[in-house]
Parts: sequence; structure tokens; C-alpha cells
Amino acid sequence: MASGSTDQKDEFGAVIEKLRKVQAAIRACHQTIRDTKSRAWEWRDRRDELRGEGPSIREQVEVPRAEREKLNAEVARLKRLRNEEVERARTLQDKLHELRGEFAELDDYVSLEELQKQFRELEWRQQTTSTSIDEEREILAEMSRLTLAMEAATKVEERLGGARPGDLDQLWQQIQDARNRAQDYHEKMVSLVEEAQQKHQKVIGFSERLGPAHAEAQEAHEQFVLCLQEVDEMRTRIENLKEEERSLRKQLDEIRAKRKADREKRERVVMEELGVRARRKQKAGEKLTMDELRALYG
Repeated sequence: MASGSTDQKDEFGAVIEKLRKVQAAIRACHQTIRDTKSRAWEWRDRRDELRGEGPSIREQVEVPRAEREKLNAEVARLKRLRNEEVERARTLQDKLHELRGEFAELDDYVSLEELQKQFRELEWRQQTTSTSIDEEREILAEMSRLTLAMEAATKVEERLGGARPGDLDQLWQQIQDARNRAQDYHEKMVSLVEEAQQKHQKVIGFSERLGPAHAEAQEAHEQFVLCLQEVDEMRTRIENLKEEERSLRKQLDEIRAKRKADREKRERVVMEELGVRARRKQKAGEKLTMDELRALYG
């Protein structure tokens, strides 16, 4: 039985490690997309610069170009704000995953505060209520169990730095809020990008009248297109990685369910053995331990 539990723990750790690697790969892909887009815009700007040669045409193009640059500056600001919110959501997501991993080891977790409340209620009941001997034994057995549970909960909450399961919902809401803000910035940015593109088309219209350095401009354009293709490839890879992430999460859920079933089976066996021993000692008139009382009457 111990070997099976160890195997499950090893398997759980292996899946967690795979999941972390997949998540790291997703983050790396997003970073690659950001870097590649940055290069794409540099190639695009270089291409546009080459196409915009010519003093007279340049004077005419200054108005739409200035408007485009103003829009691009606002787009850059919105992009920075969006990325900050995306990074904030990512950081919170990592923290959420970490806490979920911690609480995954604590099936049926009950907080120290709740355990203390239950103990005080039993203590009050014992002191203020007239009970039978069997009821008194049940109360004492439950108080003993709660004492052990409070000791364990104290160690758990110290290890988690005061984090509670309820914090998961709060973290999830913070993640959603950050994502919503990022989405708002992104939608505003997209609208401005479309407007900037219209200004850009005016710039191109003037530039096409110039006689640009075709070879260099074409090379810049090809590099721009290659960057966009790389972005599309990274997006496809992200989708594949997300599918793998979903599969790993499903494996974790299955392992947790099996571990819980195994633990409950072990507990039943232990309680049955305690019960047999308790009945034997009871018949012999021997004093029973609290665990034996709990097994006999609980």
C-alpha cells in the first residue's frame, strides 16, 4: 500500500513538472511573439521609410505621417498598459497555480479557525449539557480528533504563510480583472491601429510616387512578412501547448481522485482493526484509548 502511495506521489510530481514546463513553453512563445512583432514593425517602418523618399512628396506626407506617429505613440502606450496587465495576470496565475498545488496535497482541507470553532462548540456542549456516558464518550473522541486536526492545521497554515482556500477565488477574480483591463486596452489599441493604418495608406500613396530603392524596400517587406509568419506559427504552437496543458490537468484530477480513494480505503482498514482490538479489550475489561473509543463508537 505504501509503495502504491509513493508511486502516486511520484506520478503526481512528474505530471506537475510536465505542466510547469508546458506553461513555461507557453510563456516563452508569447515572449517570442512580442519580440517578433517588434522586429516586424521595425522592418515595416524601414520599408515605409524607403518608400517615402523625395523632398517634395515628403513634405506632403508629413501631415498623415505625423498623425500616424501620434496614433502609433498612443498604440504603444496602450500596448504597454495591456502588457502590464497581461504580465500582472500571468504573475497572479502562477501564484494561483502554486497555491492550487499546495492545497491539492490537502484533501478535505478545514481551516484552523473553523476547527477551533467546532472545538469550542463541543466544549460548551460538554460543560452545559447533560449527556449519557455514550454521548460523553463521543464528545471526548471528537474533541480529541479536533485537537489533532488543529495541530495539523496550524502547521499547514504556517507553511502556507496564512493563505486560505478562499484566497483562490480572490486571486482568480484579480486575474479576471487584469485580463478584462488588458482586453479593454487591446480593443482600444486595435481601433487606433486601424485608424493609423488608414493614415499609413495615405503615406504609402505619396511614397509610391517617389521611385524608392526597390530592392532594399522589397527586402524589408519580405522580412516583415516572414516575421508575421513566425508569429502565426507561434500562435499555432501555443494552441497545441494549451491542449497539452488541459490533458495534464485532467491527469492531475484523476491522480487526486485515486489518492483520495486509496486514503479512504486505508482509513477504513485501520478503523476496522482498531474496532476489533477495542471490542476484544472491552470484553477483557481493559481501558480503551481515545482512538479505540472512536473506532468503537464513531
